[in-house]
Amino acid sequence: MDSNCMSCTCLHDLCLSKVPLFASLDHANLVTITSQMQHRSYRKGETIISEGSHPLGFTVIQHGSAKAYRITADGREQILYIFPTHDYFGARFLFTEDAVPYSVEALEETQVCILSKTQLMQLLAEHPPVALELIEAMAHRMRRLELVVQSMGGRNAEMRIASMLLEFMDTYGKQTDRGMEVTLPLSREGLANYVGMARETLSRKLSQLEEEGVIAFIDSRQMLVKDRGMLVDLSVLAAD
Repeated sequence: MDSNCMSCTCLHDLCLSKVPLFASLDHANLVTITSQMQHRSYRKGETIISEGSHPLGFTVIQHGSAKAYRITADGREQILYIFPTHDYFGARFLFTEDAVPYSVEALEETQVCILSKTQLMQLLAEHPPVALELIEAMAHRMRRLELVVQSMGGRNAEMRIASMLLEFMDTYGKQTDRGMEVTLPLSREGLANYVGMARETLSRKLSQLEEEGVIAFIDSRQMLVKDRGMLVDLSVLAAD
């Protein structure tokens, strides 16, 4: 998509207004900031940023989704984060000189809006509530990372899978007349890479959870959570 067209779309939709971090900004400020951002489009599978490079800036997913991942010493892909629409990445690296320790790849047709370090610093100086929201958001991400480390450190495959499903419930879950319906953001192989186990092990454990009545698959990417309490009991939250 042409950058100018994307800019017009972002100004019309005010993509930053959908990001909780910027909830305190009024319409005029949102228009001003959005007009200053770079706007880029990526195809499914295209790299947005490569491991070891320097960050593009504060990057908002205006539409689509992306994954952050690293390649392990034995050549496996380890997925670290999933960034859905209206999520963002890159803030931490604007406060340091560190290179980005992972790659980010578009999971589908994805458009992003990018705020430079200078622009973000000016925004934080002029709007202290945004700075406080950013601190809180980074604290939440650190907490999530701690839970992931706890989960990955456990030998219990059920713990890792239950923790992942609870995380996806919060992000992708929707209450329907059938119950809590979750659209999974990754294929089975991607889910296995996310929890660091073989695809066969993941599939077997998911089938076991389905047989036990904890979840029910609608199709390969959609499921119903029938017993959230059991997922919590199996997850890292119960061990916290």
